[in-house]
Amino acid sequence: MKILLFGGTGQLGSEVRARVNDLNFELFCPVLSELDITDREEVLLLSRKVKPDVIVNCAAYTAVDDAENNREEAFKINCDGAGFGAQAAKEVSARYILVSTDYVFGDGHSSPIKEDAETSPLNVYGESKLAGEKLVNTILGGEGLIVRTSSLHGQFGANFVHTMIELFKAGKEVNVVADQIMSPTYAGWLADVLLDLVRTGEKGILHACCRGEISWYDFASEIYKCIGAQVDPDRKVRIEPVPSSDFPRPARRPAYSVLDTSRLVAVLGREPLSWQEGLRAHLRDLKFEC
Repeated sequence: MKILLFGGTGQLGSEVRARVNDLNFELFCPVLSELDITDREEVLLLSRKVKPDVIVNCAAYTAVDDAENNREEAFKINCDGAGFGAQAAKEVSARYILVSTDYVFGDGHSSPIKEDAETSPLNVYGESKLAGEKLVNTILGGEGLIVRTSSLHGQFGANFVHTMIELFKAGKEVNVVADQIMSPTYAGWLADVLLDLVRTGEKGILHACCRGEISWYDFASEIYKCIGAQVDPDRKVRIEPVPSSDFPRPARRPAYSVLDTSRLVAVLGREPLSWQEGLRAHLRDLKFEC
């Protein structure tokens, strides 16, 4: 099976590339100098050349706060680029898988959110990803597969885990928001899920995140519990819970954005990895003992 992967040098795409060599897939992954996802003709020309069976689009503008001041760029990548990928898939008769986000939802939730829940993004990033979802569904008539995930972390690129490690190295006290609840998702696990979904004929929308829910403060505390002594055995870092109101940021975040993964379980026949197992796997990738 031939896969054309967009965004293969990012956090998630890099994990997909790291795993695909062990499987019976032929992978084509253009680098940024070879493909601009916001250039319709480039996307179509490459797809015609490769003639893939499946197009997997992990390319995204993911700088949530920066998107507030760069709305046009966020929409070009997350909406227009998603649509160009869908057009290419339709033209070459390939399946299309688009990775999206929990931030398409807003506030008002207190239990895991199902795929058909009402969308109401609170920030430009979420708006741009939702616009991309809608465009893909319009182009493909619902025949594509949209995989929403949340709070991604992995060995490649910037993420919360890496930020915490640097803060643990630098200071004696770290303040972390305690009133936002999510499901931290290990990018390596999600890459495995995407490759499993490549083999299926699944379409529509699927939620894929690690099992369990936790606040950012508790997640930071668990990271420190696992590796604090390895970061600096002579100094103990104090982690303090604070309300999100103490950390005003350009982009609003939902207070609760845990996704319901029951449909994914039905499709793949197994439970998601727990967030604890995902964190330990990530830390092992970074050569920590945990």
